[in-house]
Amino acid sequence: MAKNGLLFVSSAAKASACLKSSKYVNKMLYIKVKGTSQSLLPVMSKQIIEVYSKASSQCSKIDVRLILKPLETQSAVKTNHPIDLVLYDNELSKEVEVLKKSVAALKTDQIPKGIDVSNSIDSQVSDEPVKRYEYVALGGTFDRLHNGHKILLSEAALRTTKHLTVGVTDVNMIQSKKLWELIEPVEKRIKAVLDFLTDINPGLEYHVVPIQDIYGPTKDDPRFEMLVVSEETVRGGVMVNEKRRENGLPPLDTHVISLAPDSNPNRAQDEEEKLSSSNQRMRLLGTMLKPPSPNPNIPTWPYVIGLAGGIASGKSNIAEKLKAKGAAIVNCDVIAHELYKPGLPLNSTLAHTFGKHIITETGEVDRKKLGSIVFGDQTQLEKLNSIIWPAIIAEAENRIRALGQDGYKVVVMEAAVMVRAKWYSRCHQLWAVIIPPAEAVKRLQKRNALTEEEAKQRIASQPSNAEQIEHANIVFSPFWSYEYTQAQIDRAWDSLEELLRHRK
Repeated sequence: MAKNGLLFVSSAAKASACLKSSKYVNKMLYIKVKGTSQSLLPVMSKQIIEVYSKASSQCSKIDVRLILKPLETQSAVKTNHPIDLVLYDNELSKEVEVLKKSVAALKTDQIPKGIDVSNSIDSQVSDEPVKRYEYVALGGTFDRLHNGHKILLSEAALRTTKHLTVGVTDVNMIQSKKLWELIEPVEKRIKAVLDFLTDINPGLEYHVVPIQDIYGPTKDDPRFEMLVVSEETVRGGVMVNEKRRENGLPPLDTHVISLAPDSNPNRAQDEEEKLSSSNQRMRLLGTMLKPPSPNPNIPTWPYVIGLAGGIASGKSNIAEKLKAKGAAIVNCDVIAHELYKPGLPLNSTLAHTFGKHIITETGEVDRKKLGSIVFGDQTQLEKLNSIIWPAIIAEAENRIRALGQDGYKVVVMEAAVMVRAKWYSRCHQLWAVIIPPAEAVKRLQKRNALTEEEAKQRIASQPSNAEQIEHANIVFSPFWSYEYTQAQIDRAWDSLEELLRHRK
């Protein structure tokens, strides 16, 4: 099977019917309509929507790209990614050699494959004209470029005769997004947008920039004439024009793109019905985000998973699900409780450091009183950590060794301070649990009978979600249904079992 293929189509109206050719490639499929011209713009606009919408259901694992630049006489078809295979629909069978020679980046001398579309029904040309402009703009997050993004970008490029500016939301604009902590860095998103645009039409000028507000350069650049928005961002377009009026500039014409449905047959009930980056980020949960690095500083067996997560994140619930899969659990919070028991050296050390009033009449450490001292006071918290962390990790490692001797292959070390204490350096992998901070506050208030301010203070004293997942190999979020959480566990455990099968 070829890696990347280029499909020549005799008619724009047949483009979406030719997606059956995706079975010949395993990574990328370019579609090039022969004879694209100004008169075909309306049908190309319709095909943009049909091609990418169908690609989501028929070949979701293939990167499909509908080339918009006209195939000119004596001009080579240039793509950013080398072509391994040339395909063509059956009406172009007499032009195969000419088409093959027109591919600039053809890697191999494979025999071109013909695609039978004789039974396909041509799409009807829309009566709506496609108006074009010299300077067009659009904006978005563009995280993990998907077919919905491709529709938006392609419709904008189709309506551009000279210059297209794309604003990509920077860090300060993404924090309201679902699972925003998993959004790719803005530099990577910009690179992906440029790669796609220069592939579908290298003849245009592109300016892809990070933006810190919804306006970007459109608010004060008089050259812009049109703004492309989705149904979700229509209000943003209105605000852009209001700002332009304030700045003495004419309003932009606006072209609205309908939201494409997510026709993935495996779409879960908890996911959105539209094609979205949120769905893609949700589908990353429980999957390997980064491969584990060898850790020569710890024994090969048992295989230790560090489980991180903030207070009230649902970390212990995840640990119980992993226990049901066959893992042994070492709970560092439980170890801390046990080290607070009467008569143990830690008690006298803590009483000497923080005052005898933190010790109850029965001789135990009053965790609530101790918490009221350290939460919100970084100096006191660091003092406490310097005392208890070494004792906790030493006991945890003793228990891990004992569990390995008892025959357990996998041990999960659960700790709220996993990231801050850098105990993941003593593990083979780090798995992290996150939920939105507002949800964590609600759960903590209910669980510990705290005020909202007290709950916020405790959560603020811990590493953020972004810090929790910075070094994580796998991330979970038990924010949705029980079934969705269990599916994350199943995926993670399956990948772990596959890894351990090949481990000596």
